[in-house]
Amino acid sequence: MYQSAPGQPCTVPQIMVKGQKPQAADHFTCLGSRLSRAVHIDAEINTRVAKASASFGRLRKNVWERRGLSLSTKLKVYRAVVLSILFYTSETWTVYNRHAKQLNRFHLSCLRKILRIQWQDKAPDTAVLERAGTPSIYTILHKT
Repeated sequence: MYQSAPGQPCTVPQIMVKGQKPQAADHFTCLGSRLSRAVHIDAEINTRVAKASASFGRLRKNVWERRGLSLSTKLKVYRAVVLSILFYTSETWTVYNRHAKQLNRFHLSCLRKILRIQWQDKAPDTAVLERAGTPSIYTILHKT
């Protein structure tokens, strides 16, 4: 896959391998990270949120709904499993405000489920983050 400079038209280089011209790809996945010719991370953010959401869902019965586990243990599992999946390869991202909003929305949604805060409770995001003892996605991205 060839990536041109941002804002430049994509011209596929003419490469021959054993007399055959390989097919050009618009995107592919390498080591769990989605690379795109468009040089935008929108697809990567969507993929990361989907994978983190799937892992969060798989832990629902065994961790989030389990009465015997303390809240601090549940939050440690969340940070270790879900957040690490969400931020895999984030060091290479150029994150714009729309991406940070999408990631923060997912983060707060997960925390509200873990803390059993319903929308009827009308708890502000700052109260949710304070109760969980977890920084917002904006803070986490700013540190990295």
